[in-house]
Amino acid sequence: MNKEERIREQGKRRAQRLRNRRKNNGVTSFPLPLDEQEQERLDDICAFFSHPGKPIKQAEALQLLIHRIYAEIPTIRKELGTCKHCGESLPEGCAKLKPGGLFKGDARCWHTINRVRIFDPLKIEV
Repeated sequence: MNKEERIREQGKRRAQRLRNRRKNNGVTSFPLPLDEQEQERLDDICAFFSHPGKPIKQAEALQLLIHRIYAEIPTIRKELGTCKHCGESLPEGCAKLKPGGLFKGDARCWHTINRVRIFDPLKIEV
């Protein structure tokens, strides 16, 4: 085995150990296709949330966004309250009772009227 093959073999073992370590820690990787505009926005997010100088990595920015939005869920859930038609807590509502929603299509059902507007970005307090 020459030097190149040995280095390549060491790299393979190192990569396998990394994959095993990530798997054991429950880390999941997935490809994320982004169009040009989304890529630019993600780069802006990386620059905005970094310390002065070097922007944070894209994966770190996505993790940060996940944690920030997850922390806002209780506030959004409280603001949404319950559905006036079925009485279930929103945003799940009657979808907890039947997949797709028990009253889906009913004009009084929250899912029919408001489902696309879970969070109003204009209500963000600065």
